[in-house]
Amino acid sequence: MGGAIAIKRTLYAALCEIECGVFYVSYPESDPDTGKLATYQTGTSAADAKRRIEFIARAVGYDAVIWTQTITPPLFASHGKAAGRQPAFT
Repeated sequence: MGGAIAIKRTLYAALCEIECGVFYVSYPESDPDTGKLATYQTGTSAADAKRRIEFIARAVGYDAVIWTQTITPPLFASHGKAAGRQPAFT
């Protein structure tokens, strides 16, 4: 008698409030499915933002979310190219 083994998927995420009611969520770069999840989430509290992200995570196949609370906002400049001044006339 063989039985199927259920593979549980756990999402690791860090939450930081960057503005009143606006939260930034970061995920490990090694997890390929995090592209389906939001990086910004609004909420009345951190718990509210976490509930919303956990709901979406379950919808895309995660069984659990392990949270890390941070007080340091992420380095946004590392996610893209810094905007430079463009000349008015060429």
